[in-house]
Amino acid sequence: MKTRFLTAALLIAGLSSSAFAQEYMFTYSKLYSPLKHNLKNPNSEAKVGLFFTNFATKQPCRIEKAWMEKEQHYEDIMISDNGEVNVPVDDNLKSANPLVYIHTQKEARCDYSLVVLSKKPFYGQVDYAKLDSLTVQMQEVLGELGGMFSSWFAPDIEGVTLEFKPDELHQIMLSNGKVIPVSEQGKAVLKLADLSDGVTLAIPVETQRVMPFIKK
Repeated sequence: MKTRFLTAALLIAGLSSSAFAQEYMFTYSKLYSPLKHNLKNPNSEAKVGLFFTNFATKQPCRIEKAWMEKEQHYEDIMISDNGEVNVPVDDNLKSANPLVYIHTQKEARCDYSLVVLSKKPFYGQVDYAKLDSLTVQMQEVLGELGGMFSSWFAPDIEGVTLEFKPDELHQIMLSNGKVIPVSEQGKAVLKLADLSDGVTLAIPVETQRVMPFIKK
């Protein structure tokens, strides 16, 4: 498992398991192990998030409902606007180990994925210092997920992948006049090198997700 966390693919679609079924079921302990890293550094700008990704569009699937249950106990799980499933991280829940159910949209194939991403969306001006701070903290999270020696082998994060809603944005302008294209899937790559020498980026709409970019 450790080596899987050291790949770019895992950062973007990690721990994937594909299925056409619309209901997913997990034991809480399966999700607790990776998500517990969010408790270690509560002030970090980066975190581990649980999503279900549409196989066709590569966008987060719409979650119809998510909940935990064990015997007579039942608790709904909050879903963020960007599709993140906010499973609470708690030692007592780990001991109880309830079952976690997630219902995804019926018309799409959804892939379960754990990703490293920023806690807050990007909006407005972004400079080198802001991007550098985030990528350093993302690198730390990646290292923690991989284990004791992962920092020796983990690939360097060269920037971030900005994710928007499809057709919401087609390009982003840098202060030096250069343009960063946004793909049909709503993704744009912003590298640290793009913001060197005082260059800034103006993002006109909030991102859905900001995830690490690692050159393949």
